Amino acid sequence: MLASLLPGLRELRTPLAIGYLYTLALYVLIGDSIPTKAEAGQHIKPLYDVAHWLGKPTALAASAFLAYVMGCVLQVSTVTIIRWAQPPAKKLLRGGLARHVGALTSQLSRSASDRLLQYRAQRIASTKWRPPTDADANAAFDQGFDRLLRDLPQLPTRLYTASKDMYGDYDRLMAEADLRVNVGFASTFLSCVIATQVHVLWTLLSIPILVLTYRGIATLRKANDILVQAIVTDLVKAPSFEEYLSELGVRPNDRSDPGYR
Repeated sequence: MLASLLPGLRELRTPLAIGYLYTLALYVLIGDSIPTKAEAGQHIKPLYDVAHWLGKPTALAASAFLAYVMGCVLQVSTVTIIRWAQPPAKKLLRGGLARHVGALTSQLSRSASDRLLQYRAQRIASTKWRPPTDADANAAFDQGFDRLLRDLPQLPTRLYTASKDMYGDYDRLMAEADLRVNVGFASTFLSCVIATQVHVLWTLLSIPILVLTYRGIATLRKANDILVQAIVTDLVKAPSFEEYLSELGVRPNDRSDPGYR
């Protein structure tokens, strides 16, 4: 029974947590302008009356539901956040800093990326196509790797069919990554609001928040490492990459290529 409840709790905890954080930030921002029950006008007073009629437990439950709805609206997947953050960061930074930012925001660990590169080269070499020049080979390798990365979001469903245990590990890590990164973003917004309303030193809260966000990205890499392992062991097939290999194998110019074997 507990195993069946865990996926539901994972879906609930992230929007609820960030919903409360954003609600707290909103209260710090506009709390002083909210009228008390004695000061409430005809448009606000009915809300106080309803809260009094429902009682504190029901009002708390309603506030939790509102926080959950707000969290569902504002929640963003970790993969989407990385895709948004990486291009602007690379434009703002140059040289070595840009490379470090690219490494920090990568969706794959170094070992997983190396395994995927090796798998790509082996699979392309297994086709009938032989590159006339090194430039053609490099272009084919780059496009093949891009296809593999593009296929990653489609693979969890295939992994669920192939191995429920591996899918369970992947789903747990992805839920943890989404929780850490979204809480990091919501906490950053909260710290900025408190800094503007209370004291600028509250911005120091961003330091542990950045650590939490980075650990969320590291957890995403662990989750994607499971997908890479499933690919290189041929447990699941990457559809776009397999289509690309098929295109290489039946390319019309292959038979006229002097390097064709």
